[in-house]
Amino acid sequence: MSICDLVLKDQVRNYESYEDIDERQDTLALLKIIKKTMYSNGDDDTHMGYNHVIAVSNYYWVQQERFQSLQDYRDQFIAYRKVCEQLGIKIGESEDGAANILKKEKIVNPTQQQKDDVAKKAVEEHHAILFMLGADKYKYGKLLKDMKNDVILKKDPFPKTIAEACHILSKWHNSYSKYSNGKGDSNDGIAFATVTDEKEANKNEKKK
Repeated sequence: MSICDLVLKDQVRNYESYEDIDERQDTLALLKIIKKTMYSNGDDDTHMGYNHVIAVSNYYWVQQERFQSLQDYRDQFIAYRKVCEQLGIKIGESEDGAANILKKEKIVNPTQQQKDDVAKKAVEEHHAILFMLGADKYKYGKLLKDMKNDVILKKDPFPKTIAEACHILSKWHNSYSKYSNGKGDSNDGIAFATVTDEKEANKNEKKK
């Protein structure tokens, strides 16, 4: 309930079984009600437009919080994506994106199956890029900056799937970036060595 907006909370509390579920602290039953309410495309579409806007904005603005694990961030990202899909919102579909993949793969006269395949690839690539850009800037700032610079140089650095994005982020160790103010794990040893060298130099200077 903590991540539900006020309208959704009111809708959930209006269910006849809510009080009993709340009293029993039945998490699974509560989740079922929340899903049913969020994913509903039924006759009661009073808040449907509002729910669509909230679903899309939540998905596009999701960010990995400081110290949030990569797994938790991935689960949250996929959950927001599923909400959009259940509401019938098509995220990332683009004819230009599919055409671009066909061009890269040098497919001139694609069959319908090939068109369908590249359309799915374009959607997955869209999600993967969004996932990367939402990653923790303190931890992955340098990596994201390099990727953006590669795009300017007309390279293709971003992953094509969420799984590939998770693999890249999980293997990334250099957390030093402008966002971390030089306090990343990767440069701690360098910083310590520099300070130690300076102290030794000052000590030798005094002796002289």
